[in-house]
Amino acid sequence: MGGTSEEKGSEKLVEVSGRNSQDAMYKLRWTDGHTSRYPFVWLRDNCRCTKCYHPSSYQRLALMADLDPEVKPTGEELSDEGSLLKVTWPDNHVGEYPSRWLRHHQFDKGFYDPIGDIKPKPWGSELGGNIPKYKYDEVLNDNDVLFEWLKTMYETGLAVLTGAPTKPGALEAIGKRVAYLRETVYGKKFQVYSKYSASSLAYTSAELGLHVDLPFYGFCPGVQMLHCVRQTKGSGGDNQFADAFHAALILKKEKPEVYKLLTTVDIHFRNCGTDHIDEYHLVKGRPMFEEDSEGNFKQVYYNDQVRASYLNVPVEKVQDVYRAIKLFHQTLYKNNISTKLRDGEVVTFNNTRVMHGRTGYTVDSSSGEQVRHYEGGYLEWDEIHSRMRILREKKEGELRV
Repeated sequence: MGGTSEEKGSEKLVEVSGRNSQDAMYKLRWTDGHTSRYPFVWLRDNCRCTKCYHPSSYQRLALMADLDPEVKPTGEELSDEGSLLKVTWPDNHVGEYPSRWLRHHQFDKGFYDPIGDIKPKPWGSELGGNIPKYKYDEVLNDNDVLFEWLKTMYETGLAVLTGAPTKPGALEAIGKRVAYLRETVYGKKFQVYSKYSASSLAYTSAELGLHVDLPFYGFCPGVQMLHCVRQTKGSGGDNQFADAFHAALILKKEKPEVYKLLTTVDIHFRNCGTDHIDEYHLVKGRPMFEEDSEGNFKQVYYNDQVRASYLNVPVEKVQDVYRAIKLFHQTLYKNNISTKLRDGEVVTFNNTRVMHGRTGYTVDSSSGEQVRHYEGGYLEWDEIHSRMRILREKKEGELRV
């Protein structure tokens, strides 16, 4: 339900009927002739008067303990030239329902979400050389650009911000612009360069296969950001990306038995060591593909670097599982893209969908400086979606709750 211009010009009521109907709901007619139905119990539960609803917190004061599912009104009236419906209930409480609010909460329109029209768009190798780009300063200072970047994170799942400072700290500013950075065992921010006794393979110069970050957490990070503070001037160190959503769709169509296996067999991931906190040992087992309630691909969990040795399947099924994982791996790499970030660029990607890796690079141990230095951080989808809703509602001049 999007709040069209037609609706905005026709949000006053001209008739209310049905108090004595057998289906226990009102029928409301609007100035444009449109009709909507609202169950009595729903109206009683959602009264907008200050005794039932706390306006500054947008939260309900009325409790389920006091709600009678069989409640029926004893009277009703339209006031303020059709802008307000007042309903009298058996306990003599007079409920208040603004017509504009009722129009935005029609049952035949479905649940309203200001960003409900934004959908993920799968991509393959055609995105190579065409990764969406936004200017770092504009993301920080222009609400329209901020919204477009966040929208791209949901639709495409991959974008590059250009023109960031060539020193650590850029991710903290982006985090504050959206909400805040997520803290993990690696901290709120982490420095990615070759380290002695590294706590992660990322902190070496080794090649990293396509993966999502931190699948050993019960709640994986939503969006990852990698800020190129200093890029290696030699060969290697290229960032690689592939859309697991696209790969999953291919498997679901061409190899449904493989797709089914990857949605049902638990793969375990393990991580232990010392970093931001003194000691940690994280373990999580889950299917590689998570689906939503309608059976559509929702999220991927895979990371070779931290895949546990243990495999929770009957021994006779082990080879089948490896075959399925290998086919997914091959599908990813047939559709992957790569880019070599420049100093001051920030690559941002959906960690629940877009898998990332890098080519290995050479470390010059005789140099006093790191040849390649990235700073990393995470944002969460709950906060991203929240910021997007606020930005869109402010632009439309209305918060609909």
